[in-house]
Amino acid sequence: MNLLQMSLSASVLILIVIACRKFFSARISRTTFSLLWLLAWWKLMIPVPAGFPVPAAHQLREKMPDITAALPLSAETWQTAGAGPDFGWNLLKILWLCGAVSVSLYIAYLHAASMKKYRTAIPLKESSWIPMWLEQKRSFRRITVRVSDEIASPLTYGIFFPVILLPKQSDWADKESMKLILEHEAAHIRHLDALKKLCLTISCVCHWFNPLVWLMAALACRDMELACDEAVVRAVGRENRKLYADLLVELEAKRAGINLLTSGFGQSLMKERISHLIHMKEKKSFTGIMLTIAATISCVAVYGAVPSGAFSMKSLKNDPTLGGIFELYSVEEYQRIVDTVKEDRGEGDLDALAMERDLERLKADNGKGEFVIYKGAFMVSTETTVVAFNPTIVMRPELVSRNTPLTAKTYQNDIKDVTEILEDAVADGFLTETQKKRVLDKMEENLAGLE
Repeated sequence: MNLLQMSLSASVLILIVIACRKFFSARISRTTFSLLWLLAWWKLMIPVPAGFPVPAAHQLREKMPDITAALPLSAETWQTAGAGPDFGWNLLKILWLCGAVSVSLYIAYLHAASMKKYRTAIPLKESSWIPMWLEQKRSFRRITVRVSDEIASPLTYGIFFPVILLPKQSDWADKESMKLILEHEAAHIRHLDALKKLCLTISCVCHWFNPLVWLMAALACRDMELACDEAVVRAVGRENRKLYADLLVELEAKRAGINLLTSGFGQSLMKERISHLIHMKEKKSFTGIMLTIAATISCVAVYGAVPSGAFSMKSLKNDPTLGGIFELYSVEEYQRIVDTVKEDRGEGDLDALAMERDLERLKADNGKGEFVIYKGAFMVSTETTVVAFNPTIVMRPELVSRNTPLTAKTYQNDIKDVTEILEDAVADGFLTETQKKRVLDKMEENLAGLE
């Protein structure tokens, strides 16, 4: 499965989470939304199946079409078919790489500029009561508190060695307000928000072309802030909500956008945070619990039901590319091949006529995947020719032209020959060991059907 497929399949899940957030925001905790965003991120970035059966996913896969035909070409035709580079696809890869590099450099520049300011911060005075307060909140990571005159609102950064950065102009005499601030920042550290934001940043770099990924990152960052607000209210009691809301108003800083690598008070919309504090309930209602369960089940079902393609072994059975190992011709690409064969051999050539018929079938298929034409794979150039592997012997062996009937014995010989080709392909960098095993597993499955 390529990056675009991963992005599109994850977009469905992102839209589901956004809808839940829109309609059930007041009844579902932000911790739940953080878990749902994690599920969406996982589908974006990790090309593996969920690891558990989902009935809806099984039903969807049942409806996926099988391959009904593949092109049995002569060796010469396969050499022609596999020899030309796909300039359009290479151009897309170059555009994606340029975008990813540009986004990476921009984010790295912002992060470096921020860290340059943060490094000027000075340690908190040892006489302060804050270190003793932090000892009570101590976790497996040591928390450092520093003071800076370069920031206007508190923030937290660092994954392994977290730092709470406080503005120099803070009202140190207002102990109650300072405790609320520290509770909020300590919640960021407990929730591993710095790590979450790093993961969101990576997803934005990889899927920079997908606006839904950027929206996911923005909303996930806001939910992190709201989850910390919930943690503060739980720690200090509902009776202190007004004091905390007043503090939010006081500390809300002007900002140009969300910084994906730090967490802080000045990073949520004021209206949403105050509204969320007002509508927080002391105990979860039955309706809220049921909505939380329903939202979670819905997102898990969508996660499993939307095809994950290449890396789901069940869906590989119906995937003509075997998880992206083999490539298929588009109508435009194969039209160029047919035109070339006609020009070289003449309009009446038998191969040209057969290819013309296959082209018409490919056009009639209209992208449904019921009729596909493979490109040659694992091309090896010599001084006189270009040899390409025919994927049909793996995907539809009964369609391969052969001098002897297709039996279990003849196909065992085919597997031996293909194994040598795959080993060379791995050595030449065309395949990984995992992909080689996937091809051989498919052939073993074919063999079991012949025995």
